[in-house]
Amino acid sequence: MKIVADMTKRERVMAALKGEPVDHVPMSFFGHHHWAEQSPEMLATYLQKQNQKYDWDFMKVNFRSSCYGEAWGCKYRFDSQRGPLIENPVVKSADDFGKLEKLEPTEGPLGDQIKVTKILGENLKGSVPFIHTIFSPLTVASYLTGAIPRTNSEVVHVQRYMRENPEMLHHGLSVISQTLANYAREAIRAGADGIFITTTTWSRDACTEEEYRVFGKPYDLAVYKAANEEGAIFNVLHICRENIMFNLLSDYPVQLINYGVRCPRNPSLREAMTKTDKALWGGLSCDTLLYGPEDAIILEAQDAVKQTGGRRLFLGPDCSISSEVPEGHLFAVSKACKDW
Repeated sequence: MKIVADMTKRERVMAALKGEPVDHVPMSFFGHHHWAEQSPEMLATYLQKQNQKYDWDFMKVNFRSSCYGEAWGCKYRFDSQRGPLIENPVVKSADDFGKLEKLEPTEGPLGDQIKVTKILGENLKGSVPFIHTIFSPLTVASYLTGAIPRTNSEVVHVQRYMRENPEMLHHGLSVISQTLANYAREAIRAGADGIFITTTTWSRDACTEEEYRVFGKPYDLAVYKAANEEGAIFNVLHICRENIMFNLLSDYPVQLINYGVRCPRNPSLREAMTKTDKALWGGLSCDTLLYGPEDAIILEAQDAVKQTGGRRLFLGPDCSISSEVPEGHLFAVSKACKDW
């Protein structure tokens, strides 16, 4: 049963962020589609069509994961199934972090991503809120060393530099965060409502909380600060993986937190609601979304609503979903939302 009159997507999102009543729980999903990520025009068109198809309440703009490495000079080859694969990293030793230079965010691979956001801003004209994805500076640092996504190689070099060459690593992180701060400003100017920063692999399984407090948090906050100074109103933090540092990161200047609520070593939605007054985005396991069945997906959605009372809740995935998720599984979530 609806508790308020029908709302626009923007009204629904902004109300849910504040914990106010909504006509139905807002939802949105995101994933990589490597073929579309090769061109700003192709990606913008694809994202709009996808959002129209599933009637999602806001858009998280996913870019190709290699764009940061490309921007600083890493060499990749493209695989249509797996996406960009690293061939030659730009950081081969800690000293190479000392050679990094601040980049102009409207040029090169970063400029391509800003172009996607500008196209969406012009086409959507505020009708659908959307957020611009930015990898955390510590994540970008790991990519520059040749990190291969979703493998242990993501962090091994940076882990060593934290302990053996912290001065050089801090220099690199400073350059990266200054670049990403200016990049965030350009994203807001181009029309994004806010930014989405992802910590990727940096959980307690990759570093201690103290290490993230020193090498991660200050640089993340610098990027958010720039976006907020430019007028961002809808910032998101994605705390990736399991065994996450929820308490350390939940005070970030964001309106929405996305994380793997179904991971056994992470807080449940009910527990997270007591730890923060921010809205929470999740409730659906990427594995359940991929493999189903639809009844299991609906049960997870219903459980998320039950745990939160439908307040401060955005239904969505733990993380980036597979491009092989069946259409019917995504439509099942939409039905569950609107039947609530």
